[in-house]
Amino acid sequence: MDDGIMHDGSGKLDNAPDGYTETGYLIVNTYTARGAIPVEGSLVTVFFGDAAMTSPEAVLTTDESGKTAKLSLPAPPKSTSLIPGGGEGTPPYGIYNISIIHEGFIPVYDIGVKIFSGVTAIQSADLIPEIQSFPPDNIIDDTDYVDETGDYNL
Repeated sequence: MDDGIMHDGSGKLDNAPDGYTETGYLIVNTYTARGAIPVEGSLVTVFFGDAAMTSPEAVLTTDESGKTAKLSLPAPPKSTSLIPGGGEGTPPYGIYNISIIHEGFIPVYDIGVKIFSGVTAIQSADLIPEIQSFPPDNIIDDTDYVDETGDYNL
């Protein structure tokens, strides 16, 4: 698929922001039960650091261990970390937002994830199950089973 978005792959993105001339990496882990159980099949969408999160840069799916493939992302060069303030207003890291969605769980949004050149960032998300509501038909009414008018000779 050649739509400018990476789907479950790795490699560099073509539409990197100005100044993002090097590469950093990202792996997303999804779990539930406070990290005890991996969640397979979570849809992980990565966006450049704009608040709107309207244009995805990569879409991945977690495997049976709850992890995505290692994703290559554009990042500013390491040399910007040697300049006070990052030089010309550019921080020494790329800023990304991540959306994690899985049916039956509350969506997770990680905003401002930092990606440094040459470094693999590991972002973990503990997914919380959605509260299940049951229709009134599933509620047992115990009063239907008590006959208080009978003579039981107790």
